[in-house]
Amino acid sequence: MKWLWRFVSLVLLYLCMTGVCLAEDIIVEMLDVGQADAILIRGAGKTVLIDAGEITQDKGDQLTVATQLKNRGITQIDMAFATHPHADHIGGMQGVLETFPVKAYVDNGFPHTSTMYENLMKVAESKVNAGMRYIVARKGQNFKLGNEARFEVLAPVDDVGITGTRSDINANSIVMKLIHGDNCFLFTGDAEAETEALIAKEAANCNIYKVSHHGSPHSSTPVLLDSVKPQTALISCGLANKHGHPGAATLDEFKKRGIQYYRTDWQGAITVVSNGKTYTVTTEKDLSLTELPCINVNTRDMADFSVLKGIGKTTTDKIEAARAAHSGPYTSVDDFLASVNAVSPDAGHRLGKFTDYLALDCSNRGNTASTPAPAIASSAVATTADGKININIADEAQLAAMPGMSTKKARGIIEYRAANGDFKSCNDLEKVNGIGKKTVEKLAGICTIGSGTTVASTPVAAPAPVGAVPAVADSTSVNAANGLININTATLDQLKAMGLSPAMAQKAIADRDANGAFKSCKDITRVKGIGDGTYKKIADKCTVQ
Repeated sequence: MKWLWRFVSLVLLYLCMTGVCLAEDIIVEMLDVGQADAILIRGAGKTVLIDAGEITQDKGDQLTVATQLKNRGITQIDMAFATHPHADHIGGMQGVLETFPVKAYVDNGFPHTSTMYENLMKVAESKVNAGMRYIVARKGQNFKLGNEARFEVLAPVDDVGITGTRSDINANSIVMKLIHGDNCFLFTGDAEAETEALIAKEAANCNIYKVSHHGSPHSSTPVLLDSVKPQTALISCGLANKHGHPGAATLDEFKKRGIQYYRTDWQGAITVVSNGKTYTVTTEKDLSLTELPCINVNTRDMADFSVLKGIGKTTTDKIEAARAAHSGPYTSVDDFLASVNAVSPDAGHRLGKFTDYLALDCSNRGNTASTPAPAIASSAVATTADGKININIADEAQLAAMPGMSTKKARGIIEYRAANGDFKSCNDLEKVNGIGKKTVEKLAGICTIGSGTTVASTPVAAPAPVGAVPAVADSTSVNAANGLININTATLDQLKAMGLSPAMAQKAIADRDANGAFKSCKDITRVKGIGDGTYKKIADKCTVQ
């Protein structure tokens, strides 16, 4: 039997040498801390924290790292790393030190002048006096995580540090690998190009990459990516943050290399579980495009732009000026950005960071930024030769695109003129609920009540009450005998009056312009977003002749 035990022992030894016998899973969780960093690592009965987010107090979904750790059942921390002393990395660390027993605290050893850093170090000193270890991270150090995983520090390389960079504080971030069998995690803090060039060789072939500096264009350089060759990238960033992180150029580099990336702003906390051979990635949520903030560049009020962090009154004033100078609705997001950039390059630059959240049609954001807006039948008729909008015949989209307007105000105008007839002057807009003197003043340069020399000659109808046939000058859209609406010639307002939503109506018009006439009323269900339920609602009002 001895030979059997020897054989079994040799097999087990071989399996362990190849990593198959690893028994301890390592769980790496990138916490959702907005535009900040915090990573919780658990394995072999140990707990490690890398950075601790902002100092923000608990409020709604924005919880401090200390609270998030308590919610996960954490009672003590074996090692806490502060990669560098910026507020979005150490802001919550004081709360962590004051809440949990921490066995060892590690930072880069480069002081900072901020009050936050000084207060943190006072607390850390008091904890050191009570038995906590304080370690300055330097290249070559190794820290074990149980028997099967270890941290290997790659930077800072010395006590002098990197100087003369765009941000020396970022450049001297702690960079380290966590090696678990065949899996390698690369943690980079906010390291930028200079640091990446320095550690690229040592960081080679790490399959999981914590993206540096929230996906900033100053990081994730080709030099690093070509050496690391990650399969998976984890990005910590805030929703619609003012920096525009992650940068489009960074994401393009990931896509070009086939790197699967995850981001906390859209997917919440991201968890990677490694068994030493393979790993799995799960996310707390996965927001669809329809759940993300969306600004319709033609219709939204200036106040709506405040959802984009860092966009204040100075920028919205430039947007208003751009809208006022622009002839008619924007036909693409690129058109909008170019218009704003012409008024203010600074405002254009700020808005250019938010292309994920700008659209012509928020119900159909899957199209690229340059996709033209859906064509609206007879939509040009309200625009005179000198670029003014005739408020007596303009449709909802045209009215909403005017300076100081919104979809709600546009609907108010249409409802008012349907009930009271044509406006006698642009000043009469003050009679519409929600429109005041200031709005009228903003419209002075673009508003008219006369047709002038129109681009087209078919007027757009005001919406009729639901269930009624709109009164229109274009009789070809309405059958005089039976009152049915021809969906092949109907205007936007006529389609809406039938029971289609504004988005559905626009899509129906765009579809028939692109694909030709509908062959039957049932054929309208070929339009994405229009199903059998909607068809049944409009069937008794519809015709195709």
